[in-house]
Amino acid sequence: MELESRLLNAFTDAHPAEVARVLESLPVADAAEVMGDLPFDRLAQLLPWLAPTLAARALDLVEVSKAAAALSATRHDVAATIIRAMGPEPRSRVIESLSPAARKATKNLLRYSQDTAGALMDPEALALAESVSAGDALNRLQRAAKHALHYVYVVSEDQRLVGVLNSPELMAARRDQLLGLIAVRPVQSVSARASSQAIVAHPAWRRFHALPVVEADGRFVGVLRYSSIRKLEERLLDTGVQDHGAQTALALGELYSLGLRGLVESAAAVLMGSSEPARGRK
Repeated sequence: MELESRLLNAFTDAHPAEVARVLESLPVADAAEVMGDLPFDRLAQLLPWLAPTLAARALDLVEVSKAAAALSATRHDVAATIIRAMGPEPRSRVIESLSPAARKATKNLLRYSQDTAGALMDPEALALAESVSAGDALNRLQRAAKHALHYVYVVSEDQRLVGVLNSPELMAARRDQLLGLIAVRPVQSVSARASSQAIVAHPAWRRFHALPVVEADGRFVGVLRYSSIRKLEERLLDTGVQDHGAQTALALGELYSLGLRGLVESAAAVLMGSSEPARGRK
């Protein structure tokens, strides 16, 4: 089982979309068995690729501590969407087991109605005060790379969104220049309570791959990623995870009737360049 686990981990690292596609084809109990055998950090990497409903149902069958650890380690917007899809009892149980930071962020996101910008945003996206210098901003970006996008959002002392800079603009600025003086204004933004239809129809997606989310008073509360919009569209259209490799999908096709061992064997075949999944082991 150690070799199989290592192969499963490697395959999840290299092909998370394909693993998600397979899991969505399996009965929930079988998907939960595979997910339960993943270390929590690998499971956290996989969660953004899974349909939230499937992830919620499967995680309900996974040990609570592991489910909560994985949800705490993934992006908060992804975790909140999955937790929202859980039933009241498992939702409460998982929320109480989250890390303090994840619990706070999740509860904040759950305040917004489902499929609104506030529910789908990343609340940890980096925003910097207009009094911060360009040099200091670059240092902070390096320290907070996990939460940095291609844009730096600039806010006032009371957290109102006042401007934006992209990474090349920031790097080209003099290190002593204040963000408030070099930020581009006005900023295209989305209301935190905008509906799914309004979000998808926003014309700014033609130019940007992320949009800041603001409250009615202009306070910056997070960032909406284009990847989240695509998932919203897919969910509304009831489509599956997009196939990112026909050969990989073919190699995994037999997993309808296989359990964890079958998943690992098929993964091994793909990783070794075989044209067909491994067979014969029971």
